[in-house]
Amino acid sequence: MSRISTLSQYNNLTSNLMRKQTQLSHTNNQLATGKRVDTSGDDPVSSISIQNYKQQLTQIGQYKDAITLANNRLGVLETNIAGVEDNLDVTKQKVLGMLNGAMAANDRKAFKDELQSLYDGLLSLANSKDEAGNYIFAGNQMDTKPFIEKDGYMTYQGDSQSRQTQIDSNMNVKTSLPGDQVFMDIPNPYGDFRPNFAGLTEGSKAHVLSADISDFSKAKAIQVSFSDGGTTAGPNGETVKVTNYSLSIDGTEVVKDQPYDPEKGIEYTGSTAGDPTLNLKFAEMQDGDTITLQPAQSFNIFDSIQAAITYADAPTSSPEAQANLQRVIDDLDAGFVHMNQQRSEVGSIMKQVERQQEQHLDFELTLNTAHGGLEDLDYSSAVLDLNQQAMALQASQAAFSQTKNLSLFNYL
Repeated sequence: MSRISTLSQYNNLTSNLMRKQTQLSHTNNQLATGKRVDTSGDDPVSSISIQNYKQQLTQIGQYKDAITLANNRLGVLETNIAGVEDNLDVTKQKVLGMLNGAMAANDRKAFKDELQSLYDGLLSLANSKDEAGNYIFAGNQMDTKPFIEKDGYMTYQGDSQSRQTQIDSNMNVKTSLPGDQVFMDIPNPYGDFRPNFAGLTEGSKAHVLSADISDFSKAKAIQVSFSDGGTTAGPNGETVKVTNYSLSIDGTEVVKDQPYDPEKGIEYTGSTAGDPTLNLKFAEMQDGDTITLQPAQSFNIFDSIQAAITYADAPTSSPEAQANLQRVIDDLDAGFVHMNQQRSEVGSIMKQVERQQEQHLDFELTLNTAHGGLEDLDYSSAVLDLNQQAMALQASQAAFSQTKNLSLFNYL
């Protein structure tokens, strides 16, 4: 018959009691934290997956913060461009009013003051800052004031880059547009040349419809002069007035007194191989008119409005003044269309950001569900375990209490 010492029994009961106390304490801690897995020792396999989920959730949180920043920047950008659109629309209405050539000097002064105020407002929008104090339209030169007047002309001090924000591991989006793109590089409404109307005759209403060249790198200054070409018989026998034109390129006359075709305009290709083709169209020319064209595929809106302000200093009834004001109106129309395109670009980026945000939210929900399935506690099961463990502990405590008092001397 084997004998079990009192000390051995005592040690076994003590170990069992401590184990049950540890189990009960662990379950209590789970109920307090709401977590089934609190340390890697609780479930080593699940713990690895939980850490991976947490890392992915942290990354998504960072991308969500970046999206908030991107939306804020894009919202400010869109608001400012919308303000520019409104400014150009009001400016156009003022310039249209100046086409009334019978304005008195005090009326012109009033128009000039209003145009100057609109110009200043436009410049303020172009030099506006975001909530962090960065210039919106300076590209990556955020601390540099982008637009400065120099010698009567506007100069751009920023760069041609757009600020970028990373909103996913493989996605960066623009959160700014450079000022030269928005304000300085507006497509020329006439094509490849800008007109000068200093050579119009009294009563002329001549204007340019289009002026294009097949190879802009070879564009040179052009001068077109119009003269009376007499009359000719029309297709139905009617008398049709003929307007002749002469064309000079870079000071050299290449066409002299040829009939101008209102439907086709002027089409000219030089005699040397590789010479570009010119396509020019005009309207309402009269005998003696001369229009000069300088190569330019774009213009900046500031100089156009500044020109209108300058025109207000003198009577606007002359053909040159009227044509120049019409050119400003054409520029403002082109500027408005350009701003609308810039605003549309911002809107497209905002849609892209919104779609990415939705993807992050969907993935975040999936990760949280998977993460919670591994880490979160099943409360009903834990409470049941707690009750069972408490009862088992009480039984062990009772057994321990009885055993520790046992001795052979009790039976003597």
